[in-house]
Amino acid sequence: MNKTYLLACAAAASLLLGCVSQPASEPVGSANPAAVYCVQKGGKLDMVTEDGKRVTYCVLSDGRRVEQWQYFRDNHPQVSEAEGM
Repeated sequence: MNKTYLLACAAAASLLLGCVSQPASEPVGSANPAAVYCVQKGGKLDMVTEDGKRVTYCVLSDGRRVEQWQYFRDNHPQVSEAEGM
């Protein structure tokens, strides 16, 4: 009887351990600031492959198509280190 009880407890413990759920891991990251800026300014993102590399363009409402980071650097106001401190 003692062996049967121990075997039943071990089986129950194994089943319970198999049912333990792992917390869902949420993706860590942040949005691409150039892409966010493009969309905020009314543009649409266009991802293409050029020479084997993925490039994202910001297509503006007036039809201009500018590489997203170039558009961001040319138009986004930058906070200097002195102002940010």
